[in-house]
Parts: sequence; structure tokens; C-alpha cells
Amino acid sequence: RDPRNGRNFEYGGEDPLLAGSLAGAAVRGTQEQGVISTVKHFALNGQETNRHFANSVIEEAAFRESDLLAFELAIEKGKPGSVMCAYNRTNGEPCCANTHLLNDILRNEWGFKGYVVSDCGAIDDIYQRHHFVKTAEEASALAVKRGTDLECGETYKSLVNAVKQGLISEVEIDGAVKRLFEARF
Repeated sequence: RDPRNGRNFEYGGEDPLLAGSLAGAAVRGTQEQGVISTVKHFALNGQETNRHFANSVIEEAAFRESDLLAFELAIEKGKPGSVMCAYNRTNGEPCCANTHLLNDILRNEWGFKGYVVSDCGAIDDIYQRHHFVKTAEEASALAVKRGTDLECGETYKSLVNAVKQGLISEVEIDGAVKRLFEARF
């Protein structure tokens, strides 16, 4: 909720109710024109000094009343086709490999049906800067398994080797590919 996080123009304000309502209207208006809108950066992006290394720690109740409320309203009111996961970690897990964020809340609780795309380089961050896993193959497999369908970057090229190494199956990748093709169609 810090307006100095480097991208003031992407926010409707610090109030989560206002920001979520404005985002929902913007998403709805854009998508009525046949364009998929992406709600970003999910979640707690910019709460720390360096998003690529940061671990944003927050209690669940405070999280839901601040950052998550704006996202929930944007998704409920706008029905975006896409959500972009953030660079940082939230409560210890990289946002682009965070089961609680991407599956428990976004897909299961809020009923999000679109695809999740990473912020540019965020999959690299999982192993290069967060040191959550050791290799590109592990980071790619983990991100797909935990809900990131598409990446902005080059790391998902390692998914071929990840399949060969038994880190992920083609069936697991198919779930992401299905959501991406549904969006294209």
C-alpha cells in the first residue's frame, strides 16, 4: 500500500476498496472490447525495498484487509482473463510458486478461471535470488505445479528437461496449456 513502490500509475490509490472497485471497472471495460486484462502484481509487490529478493511477511487477517481485498474486488467485479504473480515472496514462498495465493485463494476461494502469468524474470528469481530451489528445471516445474501457467522470460524452456528429470509430468503441463489455449480461443 506504499505509493512509492515505483509504479504509482498502476494503482488507483492506497485504499483497497477504491483500488479494487476501479480495477474491476477498468478490467470489465477493457475486456468488453475483446482484450484480456491482467490484474497485477499478485501479491504484496513493492512492500519491501527489493522485490526480486524480498520476503513480505504479513498475518492473514491484515493481508486480506489490505492487498488481497483490492485483488478480490477486481476479480469479482471485472472477471479478468489473467493475473500476474509478483517477484517477491509472500510469507516465505515465491508468489509465482505460492500454493496458498494461486490455488487456495485465487482459484478455489475466488473462482478465478483465467491464466496466471509471471512478472518478467520472476521464475528466475525462484532459484537465482530467493534460493527456494536450486535449478531452472526445479523452479519451472514448481511454478507450473503451483499455478503459474505462463512466464515472461526464458526459464520455462527448461520444462523439457524438467519432464525428463521427473520433476513434472506432461499431464501437469497440459493443465496450464489448456488455460492458455482457452484464453486464445
